[in-house]
Parts: sequence; C-alpha cells; structure tokens
Amino acid sequence: MANSRVILGIDIGSTKIATVVGEMHASRGLILRSLRVIPTEAITRGTVRDLNQAARDIDDCYSGVMYSSGLVTDHAYVGITGRDLTSVNRRATLEIEHPEGEVESEDVEAVISRSLPHSLRSGQQIVHSMVREFILDGIHTTRSPVGMIGELLEVETHVVLGSTNQIANLERALARVDLKVRSYVFNLISAGEAVLSAEDKNAGCVLIDFGGGTTNVGVFHGGTLSFSRCLPVGGQNYDHDLKHGLGISFEEAQRIKKSYGKAWIDPDNEELEDFIDIKFYGRREYDKIKRRRIYEIMQPRTEEILEHIIQALNASEQMRRIAGGIVVVGGASQLRQLRRYLQKHLQRPVRAGIPTGIGHLLDEYRSPAFAATLGLLLYGAKHEQTLQNSEESFIGEVVHALQDMWERIFPGREK
Repeated sequence: MANSRVILGIDIGSTKIATVVGEMHASRGLILRSLRVIPTEAITRGTVRDLNQAARDIDDCYSGVMYSSGLVTDHAYVGITGRDLTSVNRRATLEIEHPEGEVESEDVEAVISRSLPHSLRSGQQIVHSMVREFILDGIHTTRSPVGMIGELLEVETHVVLGSTNQIANLERALARVDLKVRSYVFNLISAGEAVLSAEDKNAGCVLIDFGGGTTNVGVFHGGTLSFSRCLPVGGQNYDHDLKHGLGISFEEAQRIKKSYGKAWIDPDNEELEDFIDIKFYGRREYDKIKRRRIYEIMQPRTEEILEHIIQALNASEQMRRIAGGIVVVGGASQLRQLRRYLQKHLQRPVRAGIPTGIGHLLDEYRSPAFAATLGLLLYGAKHEQTLQNSEESFIGEVVHALQDMWERIFPGREK
C-alpha cells in the first residue's frame, strides 16, 4: 500500500450510481479492486430529485466497494452528466514580458485563467475545463510551454458548464456520506479515457455515450475533446414508449426491450410477423402480439435520437476535419441494430467502445456500459500522477535551495 495510491470514482448517471475503486502502482500500473452498480430513482438525468435517498444510495454503493476491496479513501472523482451541461471552446493570449522571453509556470496559469469564462449566466458554474492546445509565437503544441522562449502565448480550452444548483445538491448528497470531491469529470471525458486511443483522439473521432436519461455527443480532435453536447433523450425513453404504447408495466416494458427490442429493422423483415408473449395491465396470463407492434413504437424514438445527434454534429462544424469513425458507449448503446442504424445514416464506421488500460478487469466489465465508470479510474490516475510530479518538482526545488545554502555557508565541502 505504501507504494500505491487509491483511486475512487463515483459515476452519477441518469438512472444508476456506479462506484469503482482501484490502486495505482508504480510498477504494476492501474489495478481494479472493486466495482458496484445500483439503480436509483433519486437522480434523474444527473439531477438530484430526492436528497436523502440519493445520499443513501451513494452510501450503499460506496460502502460496498470499500468493504469488498479492503481499501480506504474518502476522496472521489465524480462523473456527472445531465441535460443542463453545456460546453464552449475559449481562447486567450498573453505577452511574455520576462527579459529573456522564457515562459514560466505563472504565465501558463495566467493565460489559462484568462481563457475561462468570467461572466456566467445566473445559475451556471464551471464544472470541468481542459487545455486543448498552446500556441507560442504561432507554434502549436499540446505540451506545457514552460521553459520555452517566445513573445506571445495563446491557449485554447474546452470548458464544461453546469447548473450551480445541480452541483450543490450533488455535493450535499456526497457530504452526508463524508465524501470529498477530488474533481468533477464530464462523462464523455472519462469514457474517452477508457475507450479511445491516442490515435483516435489525434486523428479525430466522435464519441457517443448512450445513457438511460441522456445521450452525450462529443468530438475529439487534436488529442482532446473539442466539442460536446448533452441531449435530453436516452435509452429509458424506449421503456416509457413501450409502457404507454402497449399498456404494460415499466418492468414489463424493460423486459420486452431487452428480449425483443431493436433500434431498427427492415419493415419487410419476416420476423415482424412473429408473435411474442406480453403481459398487459390487470392480467395474470400472457397475451400475444406481433413483433411489428414493437417496431412501430421503437422506430420513431430511434429516428428522434438520430436527428438530435445529426444536429449536434452539424453544430460542431468539425466533421470535415474528423478522419476517424464513431465510437459508442453506455448501457443503451447495446440496443440491437443501433450501431448498424447509425453507420447507415451517418456514413461513418461505428464500433462499440471497450474499456482497456486497467489490470484485473473481469470480462463482465469489458463492456461499453462501464466505459464512463472505469474511465474515472484512468482519469484519476493521470490526475494523481500530475499531482505527484508537481510535489516532486517542489521538493526538488527545496532540495536545490538547501544545497545552494549549504554551499554558501560551507564553500568547498561535500554535500
């Protein structure tokens, strides 16, 4: 344990809470220790609707992974989604005024600060921000320019904005369990850590996270997220459509979708004439209906989701620069024929995003449904490594200062 760091992630989704804990070892890398998922009705589309129940559900999920893993930590990377989330790309410039023109860490911090929006609409706050690139005298780079020589430093950042009330309620629910937020992480960013390679991010690709209550659409280009949009529709909309369209319970609607549902099917397909068993309200015995009725209810919702996705991608104005295809994650992405339907209408190759980069990962977790949750571990590991490097750099500066002091006091003596 002394040579490892504990990483805790809590994914606050539209219909579920998932908690994951792992260890980051210097020699063995990142190792999964425990993962737990529980459904919740206390949170809808990422927004707390019942504070007490949300706290109990988070406590249940958190306590479960802590007990099974045997680890201890109360600092969490919290993954969030929600229809109130919006994003914007921002740019800022700074003249380097040091005599030799060397860029210092204070310059980088200042130009990043300038790029962040300072006048937000009432009820909004910055949830997540990330540097897309630095430009020093016209030279583009994704690495820190500290130590380089130049006159004009520019930066482009991608900023995710959210509802102040939404964040405040999440913090209250977490505080009741004595959990502290290490960092909020937008679900698209965490999912990207788990399923996208460096080549995917650099060449450009689209990442779509199909959740229960929302669908997040993101464009990665130049190594980072460059556009994102949260759509207010998700996989649970199919369940509600089947419930009302067939006159069945919500649980029966979920069963029908899982057993027979498809995002799309050829209207001339013979299987549409097959009969399936269904239990209507108020009846103990099963009745029979044709599969065609399921198709007629689900197909319009698929078309609506596709329309939202196309509008979002058009709004990004980046598709001409994107060389890669489309990667889908999230529990709702596993709906049969969804990938085929997207590939047909978006004219891009579509693949399922499978999490990688984590040791001891069971086969049941190698699924698009766990991409955003497991991505919190990978994001947390990177963040912790950055903090560790900063600490080591600070310690190194202190050591050098002490060495200089020693030489001034005792010149010519060995240190």
